[in-house]
Amino acid sequence: MIATMDSVVFDVWGSRGGRSYGGSRIGTLTSCYSIAAQGDLFVFDGGRGLARLAEALFTDVRFSTIKRVHVHITHAHLDHWEGLKDAEWMWRKGNGLALTLLGPKEALDAIRHGYQPPSYVPLEILALGTLGSLSFVELVANSTVEVAGASLQTVALHHYSGMAPNRRYLDAIGYRLALLGGPALVYLNDHEPVAATRELEDSVLAGSHLAIVDANYCNAAEHAFGHGSIESAADVARRHPETLMLASHHGPMFSDTQIEDAHRRHGVGLSNLAIAVEGESWLWDATVRKFTRRA
Repeated sequence: MIATMDSVVFDVWGSRGGRSYGGSRIGTLTSCYSIAAQGDLFVFDGGRGLARLAEALFTDVRFSTIKRVHVHITHAHLDHWEGLKDAEWMWRKGNGLALTLLGPKEALDAIRHGYQPPSYVPLEILALGTLGSLSFVELVANSTVEVAGASLQTVALHHYSGMAPNRRYLDAIGYRLALLGGPALVYLNDHEPVAATRELEDSVLAGSHLAIVDANYCNAAEHAFGHGSIESAADVARRHPETLMLASHHGPMFSDTQIEDAHRRHGVGLSNLAIAVEGESWLWDATVRKFTRRA
């Protein structure tokens, strides 16, 4: 059970929707975000940013108390779990971490199949002699469960592959994690907002303190393949002025300049809309109950 919120920190490890231009200041790694509290690390998606996070877990004093890691996968696409095999905890002998992978059945099945011979080695084999434990938890949309003393709510995301009339909708879920006595974080990556999803977005975001929202494109007119835009992120930020909105999952073909220009155009007058930048941290201030950017 989480006892205090004095040292809660949120980190951005991977904020791209795919490989980007080399040397990007905003990010080059696929989706991975975390919030640390006491002995628990709650991770959202396991893209290539997960390898950077896992290394920091053993080198950054901020994570010295972490004993349990909970990785929440949104859906089955490879770029949201490709970092699992490269995580330091799979290779460091006797580290003793308890690792739990949570997500929809479709995603967990894809992970198991992806790491089976002849493609690779099962994660259970990598965990031998390294992790203290490895477990899988299947989740369904529109439910609430407890994870390490925190309340985890799941919602269905609007995400698909292909184009009409041959779209394939994925079993994709977003998350609302409420830490006991602390902040509530919402994760809506890989979600294309439309009129029919507005009620869902407003419901899950109500009362939240920080949200990661899909901003793969710059403008709403470009929405496709189950992704949002910086413009749609700005719209939701205006509807929820008390929530810090981080526009993320930046499209791999967009440069830093294009992303920053879109933020300036669509974010006029919004103090609660920011670009998710790899390497940035946000600290929870329990006194004012808000996140502030870590220097």
